[in-house]
Amino acid sequence: MPDSHVSTPGRPSGRPQSIHPDSVARIALELFDQHGYTQVSMAQIAEACCIGRKSLYRYFPSKTDLVWGGALDAISITEAALELEQEKGHGPIDSLRNATLAGLRSIPDLDVARGRLRLIAGQPELLSQASLRMAPDRERTAHFFRKHGVSEEQAEYLTIAFGAVVFTACIRWAQSESPDPEPFLRRATAVLQAP
Repeated sequence: MPDSHVSTPGRPSGRPQSIHPDSVARIALELFDQHGYTQVSMAQIAEACCIGRKSLYRYFPSKTDLVWGGALDAISITEAALELEQEKGHGPIDSLRNATLAGLRSIPDLDVARGRLRLIAGQPELLSQASLRMAPDRERTAHFFRKHGVSEEQAEYLTIAFGAVVFTACIRWAQSESPDPEPFLRRATAVLQAP
């Protein structure tokens, strides 16, 4: 049975001058890996990061928010990237895939994003939140399909399919040793066709 007290040796004492969410996530992921996701508390994460619990909760209201926060950044489609893709004249699926890739590549620490995605894939409690957590991207995707002349009903189906294949591709990439998520996203979105 894991120790109830989780500590990370070698961390400097005292409070950091500022909190970097990816650094906190990296430490939390190390703790989850060592002791198990369910065995690590927010108090233990705060202690390992040398920050107060209130400070930690200000950035991450819960453990699930700590994990999902950065994972959503990894798979989020940005408006700016979509606009750029439209200017290039790509079709809607290629545009959405490329915008997703741009979002992934803009993340400063892909290892942390990868760790978050691996953890989500392995924890039913986290995985069960996928649909709810990805709702804003679904709305953006559906709007994008409709903007490209896809009917309301077909846009709904395509949005669900696009989200599912992209999420699965990101999980497969996270579980691989490949440094580049692009081949996974290309293979996943190749199964989709917009009318």
